[in-house]
Amino acid sequence: MRIDLDAKVFFDCNYCRFDWRQSLIQICYVRLAIVPYTAKLLRFIIILLFSLYLLYPPPVFAVSIETSLALGLEKSQSGDYRGAVIEFNKVIAIDPDNASAYQYRGVATAKYGDFEGSIVDYSKSIELNSNRTESYGSRGIAKARSGDVAAAILDFDVAIQLNPEDGSAYFNRAMAMDMVNDIQHACLDWKQAIKLGSKESKLFLRKYCG
Repeated sequence: MRIDLDAKVFFDCNYCRFDWRQSLIQICYVRLAIVPYTAKLLRFIIILLFSLYLLYPPPVFAVSIETSLALGLEKSQSGDYRGAVIEFNKVIAIDPDNASAYQYRGVATAKYGDFEGSIVDYSKSIELNSNRTESYGSRGIAKARSGDVAAAILDFDVAIQLNPEDGSAYFNRAMAMDMVNDIQHACLDWKQAIKLGSKESKLFLRKYCG
C-alpha cells in the first residue's frame, strides 16, 4: 500500500502474519522515509505562525496599550506632559500605527511648547486616519502658534468639512482670521461657534463685532 503525501511519507509492510494460537500480531517490517521536502513544509508552517503572531498579538500587548493610553491621558490632565509623552511612546513602540497615540502625544508635546514636534505627531495621526477631525484642529492650533496662520486656516477648513457641528473648529478658525486681520470672517465664525455651544466665542463677538 502506498500513500503519497506532500511530506513524501512512504509506508512499506512487506510481510505481516497473524497467529491465532498465540493471539499476537507480528509486524515484520515497517519503513518510514521522509525526504527533504519536509523542510519546506516546516519553513512554511513557521512563517505562517509568525505572520499570525504579528496580525494577532498576545492579549498582554492590548492590555499594555490601553493601560499606557489611559495613564498618558491622566498625566496630561494633571500637567505632567513629559510623563504623558513617555506613556504614549510606549504605545507607539508596541503599535506604530496607533493614530490616537500620535494625537495624544502631539497634544502633550504642544503643552510644553514644542509646536514643531506636535505638528509632526498630528500629521502622522492624520496619515493613519485622514478622518480624524481633532488632529486637523490640533495641528491648526500648533501651526498658528508657530506663525504659519495660513496653513492653520486650511486645517480648520478641513476640520469643519469633516464635522460641520464642531464649534471649536469655528472658534479656532475665527481666532486665526483675527490674527490676519480678517475680522469680517472671524465674526461669522464666532457667530456660528456660538450657535454650536461655544461660550468663549461670545466674549470675542461682543468685543470685536459690536
